[in-house]
Amino acid sequence: MWRLLLWKRPMPAVLLFVVFAFWSMLAPAFAQIRSTPYETSAKQAILFDHDANTVLFELKADEKIQPGSLAKLMTVELVFRELQEGRLKFDQDMVVSADAWRRGGAVSGSPNMLLTPNKVVKVGELVYGLIIGSANDAAITLAENIAGTEARFVEMMNARAEALKLTTLTFKNATGFVQEGQEGALRDYVTLSAHIIRTYPEYYTIFSQKDMPYGKNRQANRNPLIGMEIGADGLMTGSVPDVGHALIGSSVVEGRRVIIGIAGLETVQERAVEARKLLEWGQRRYEIRMLYEADTEIGAVALYGGAARNVGVKTPVDIRLPVLRGTNDGLTLRLAYRGPIVAPVAAGAELARLEVVVEGRVIQSAPLVAVEGVAEGTVLSRARDAALELSRQWVMHGFSWVMANISLMKKPVAPAANINPGP
Repeated sequence: MWRLLLWKRPMPAVLLFVVFAFWSMLAPAFAQIRSTPYETSAKQAILFDHDANTVLFELKADEKIQPGSLAKLMTVELVFRELQEGRLKFDQDMVVSADAWRRGGAVSGSPNMLLTPNKVVKVGELVYGLIIGSANDAAITLAENIAGTEARFVEMMNARAEALKLTTLTFKNATGFVQEGQEGALRDYVTLSAHIIRTYPEYYTIFSQKDMPYGKNRQANRNPLIGMEIGADGLMTGSVPDVGHALIGSSVVEGRRVIIGIAGLETVQERAVEARKLLEWGQRRYEIRMLYEADTEIGAVALYGGAARNVGVKTPVDIRLPVLRGTNDGLTLRLAYRGPIVAPVAAGAELARLEVVVEGRVIQSAPLVAVEGVAEGTVLSRARDAALELSRQWVMHGFSWVMANISLMKKPVAPAANINPGP
């Protein structure tokens, strides 16, 4: 009985690595990534190449902080989603509550757009106030009108963070007001920003507006990067007493986008200087080179119980790398997968990852998919693969480990519970 099970099922999968290339031509990017002397006065920082999906620099980027108004990025995401899916319109009216005025309006002393109780205002005006002025009365008004109450809107914020796998983000309000338990790491805020840029391009351009109406005057964008003529086009600032000043920003130069996050700066002036310095350093020191074009076959993975012993894998999309100028060290590419992979395999199924490694650290990982489909093999081919796998596990783990797994395979399988198929 155990032999039949052995044909059907491989031993527990292990992570396999195939080091298949050493690219001196592309080395500059990763020489710099491992030995970059970049210094910043920020307590936390991260520099992310959006197009290459690669972190170029980080400093305590996974440390949770009080975000301040950076929390409004999730408020913005939900508003953009409502607009994109048609549940909200820019010309739609909303009514300002007394609570929105009291906690977020001019009387609160916090950033606002001079809203007053019972005022009727267009969604478009609120969105501009939220993004350009970081207006708290706009954030509360949007939250209350979308979800009924701000508390229910906060539930939506946390549910959305979970859906987007932003595991460090926890929200307690729609404004970013300091509140116990409201926290998040810069890495997740940068990831959220990249999602906003990628998912809502038609609305993201609002972030780049230099100012907005403010009573009889105009209020400048609270993001100091806007207007610096460095290609900056978003996103949001945040400040928390006794914690410091933070900023998530993005710029595009010659078609290449980078996103930064910094936090823990002592003054807003220092924040502006450090943000610009990190953006310009990322744009100036790196360039993008093509590693593999889409549909390039770069290796093969082993199969278990298939009509073929292995199957080729290819890149479903272009793979680009940020390359630092002026250095000439090496990098390692490896094909990583958990295997052997059990047949059958469908064409286009993700089977492995292409990992770029520097000094043992994976700095970029991209999916690899099956070049073609492979059907399940014959009983004899499965028996052959079982014998080979048994031998491999014997070499790796020893006789006692193999016999223990065989004993587990010989145990009877409990019958499935009866299920009422319904009428």
